[in-house]
Amino acid sequence: MVKLAWTILNSKDELWVKVMQGKYFHHREGRITGMKKSFHSSLWRGILKAYPLMQKATVWSIRDGQTTEFWNHPWIDHDTILEEHCLRTLTDDEKLTSVADMVNEQGEWDWTKLNSLLPNVWLSRIAGMETPKHGLGEDTTIWGLEQDGRFRLKSAYLLAANEIDMMDDQGWKELWKWSGPSRVKHFLWLVMHNRLLTNHERTIRKLTNDGSCKACNDGLEPIKHILRNCKKTEGVRHFFRIGQYVHDTRNFKQWMMENLNDAEKGFEFGIMCWMIWKQRNEETLDGKKFSETGLISKIVSWIRVYQQAKINEERSILSPRNQLISTPITWRPPRENWVQIQTDGSVLQSSGKAVAGGLIRDHLGRCLDAFICNLGNCTITIAKLKGAEIGLQRAWDKGHRKVELNLDSMTTISIMKNNKDTDHRYGLIAARIGTLLDFEWDVKFL
Repeated sequence: MVKLAWTILNSKDELWVKVMQGKYFHHREGRITGMKKSFHSSLWRGILKAYPLMQKATVWSIRDGQTTEFWNHPWIDHDTILEEHCLRTLTDDEKLTSVADMVNEQGEWDWTKLNSLLPNVWLSRIAGMETPKHGLGEDTTIWGLEQDGRFRLKSAYLLAANEIDMMDDQGWKELWKWSGPSRVKHFLWLVMHNRLLTNHERTIRKLTNDGSCKACNDGLEPIKHILRNCKKTEGVRHFFRIGQYVHDTRNFKQWMMENLNDAEKGFEFGIMCWMIWKQRNEETLDGKKFSETGLISKIVSWIRVYQQAKINEERSILSPRNQLISTPITWRPPRENWVQIQTDGSVLQSSGKAVAGGLIRDHLGRCLDAFICNLGNCTITIAKLKGAEIGLQRAWDKGHRKVELNLDSMTTISIMKNNKDTDHRYGLIAARIGTLLDFEWDVKFL
């Protein structure tokens, strides 16, 4: 649903978005507004429910700065609203100030306004941000949880997982620390959430009229009966030292977690539960009969195969072919009549302060120029892009027309090569670098 909410906000030309817009959509200044009504479709209700979560990851990417509100929109990063850090209470008119309104006639941040409104730490963050420019189009929204600003389900899922406590207590989280295969772990998660389609569950969903256990004919067949109480698999549980728990006073989830967390038999217990369920499906759906001895043999065989695979994996990791190989790194000079720009950026982790610097050398290794620049607070990618921009500008100004650009970041190089695509958080600086690369000269990336 978060993905659909994101698509509605950023892909207004799609047909289904236009249909939803015509029926429900109220869009104002980049926001969806509306209450869930009884006549609304399930799809629209789901989108409205997911929209607040999507907003937490939305960042405004500055172009001309006219649309983005300086104080109330997240434009520095996805979880920063500058009004919360203002040194005084803002008037209603001040709250509507756009980012473009905070830029002076020279195209720089208007520090005469900002110095009295924000603490130094946020002034430093703003100093590291690009100022809006006319002619770059309207401001856009990007996905703030990804470096390139593009929506990805993985980061959306992680955001949702942080917002919603999917487990009732700390013990549930221990399930994901279980050391067995992922598919068995997923099965155990379904068990804990009562998501398996047992006979008892099938009667609840009106798929059958008989919810009894076909293996032992002893009452209903919920999942706790199959794994803990069924007499047909009593011998299997006894073999793996689980015992019989027909009259166990603990609830089923507590019983599961205590056995899974057992240091000696937790792994075997998880595999046993999974194989019992698989065998029960084969018996119920395919009519295959099984004996306790045959099921025990299957479980033991499966455990041995998995444990041997883990041993082989550990040996492979420790084998000589997987050891790190040290390779000396040396500087390679450019060709004759060419110069090479070596540039980089750095961010101090404790304070977030960033600098960019570099030098220009000829084919003999002579230093023709060097520079360093304080960038305020910004990300490492912006620092590296800024270093490349300054290096290219200085090389052009000094008359060099055959240039090699030496960078250590494939992300930075990719952004520079795709400088026509500015629909991301680095769009402004990528556009300026693109303008430099379009000059009449030869620039090669290393």
